[in-house]
Amino acid sequence: MQNEVFILDSNIWINYVITKRLDKLVTRIYHHQLTVLTSHHLITEIQEVLTRSKFKKYLKLSDIKELIAIHLKLCRLVDTDETTDQLTDPKDNFLLNLYNTGKATVIVSGDKEFLHEASELNYRVMTLKEFELSH
Repeated sequence: MQNEVFILDSNIWINYVITKRLDKLVTRIYHHQLTVLTSHHLITEIQEVLTRSKFKKYLKLSDIKELIAIHLKLCRLVDTDETTDQLTDPKDNFLLNLYNTGKATVIVSGDKEFLHEASELNYRVMTLKEFELSH
């Protein structure tokens, strides 16, 4: 798995934060020397979701800032264009752009519709469980 280049969808990052397992993700990335890509769009999406009122009981603003700092340390920032328009949910097209521009080999997501559609378009995808079992 060392030659894999991963994209972790925002729902994966949020899952690790909300379940208080971010340390496990950090350890997994460092221990296995995983290459993980990010983009400005992905960072913005993570921030926007985590600042929603339903997450206020789980996180303070300082926690979100710390997550973004960790995220930036763990990931390689890729500048992407926004040219892909292949998915039913247009908000997810940026993941395909990041995959193509960053030459990723797999996208990890908890979004079943996205996983299905991206797979049908011949993108390599896996669930969080598959990601965790593969390391």
